[in-house]
Amino acid sequence: MSVSTSNTPATKAKVLAISPSRMHATAIQAVLVMMIVMASLFVPNFASASNIGAIFYAAAPVGVAAIGMALITLTGNLFAMSLSATAALSSIIFASFMTSGFPIAALVALAMGAVVGFGQGIVVVRFRANPIITSIAAASLISAAAQYLSNGRTVLIEGDINWLGNGSLFGGLPFQAVMFFILVLIVEFVVERTRTGREMRLTGMNKAAALLAGLRASRAAIIAYIVAGCAAAAAGVLIGAQAGAGNLRIGQDIDFSAIAAVLIGGVGINGGKGRVMDAAVGAIFVAVLSNILLVNGFSYEVQLMVKGLAVIASVVLGALLSSEKH
Repeated sequence: MSVSTSNTPATKAKVLAISPSRMHATAIQAVLVMMIVMASLFVPNFASASNIGAIFYAAAPVGVAAIGMALITLTGNLFAMSLSATAALSSIIFASFMTSGFPIAALVALAMGAVVGFGQGIVVVRFRANPIITSIAAASLISAAAQYLSNGRTVLIEGDINWLGNGSLFGGLPFQAVMFFILVLIVEFVVERTRTGREMRLTGMNKAAALLAGLRASRAAIIAYIVAGCAAAAAGVLIGAQAGAGNLRIGQDIDFSAIAAVLIGGVGINGGKGRVMDAAVGAIFVAVLSNILLVNGFSYEVQLMVKGLAVIASVVLGALLSSEKH
């Protein structure tokens, strides 16, 4: 008697990998692997330990911010354009409170991010304000607060923070990269395995249906904004630790980089589609691509142009796959 294998874990994993909803993410992962292999073979010093470390240092803050951005996108609220301002304010607060020690400084910075995220979530969810306009207005307010606290000057970090900014663990793996990977695993588990995570996804798929089904749609969306605020603040702490200071220019391109990571990774712009892990892969993709261009001597302007083209290509790919699915 033959045994059916249609429901085995291996078969399910195979179907998931090639299903229309996962084709975008799977394609990007394949391209990333090929890009790394080709760069290792043909780009001088790409595979050196120092360059790999540089890629991780670039990917970690963007990846952390992209985790929060992914949650907002999953809940159907597009993007937040206030992450850069939040990161800058966080770096200033972190640097200012480092005289009280790292734990206090980090907690205050993260608490600020939670408050900022909660405020935007309330405005968007409770008052049904446009999420993009709300985040742009929030960015203005946050930047004003950062300007007031710092008086427009750079705040130097007192004390030894090199372990966070430039430290590494086993095999030379940057400590920031380890923190990024751990955070990805935690948030991925929450989204995929908990009730709140499922409510975030279902809210993004169809908010009206989620409400009729008795799901805590509003609560899920507000939590997404709180996590996004904390993630942006954490990114500011990481970048500030790298720079040894906090100022208004910290994380100035986090917004676009996080959006690029989310879209390139395969998180659906309309909500409900994609995973946190996809945004993390997108952040690494962007970091690798930028590094290849940098190692080959291309200017920052060219890097921005290529990054923008990659985002457009990913959006087009997502639209094509979506049309084929329907």
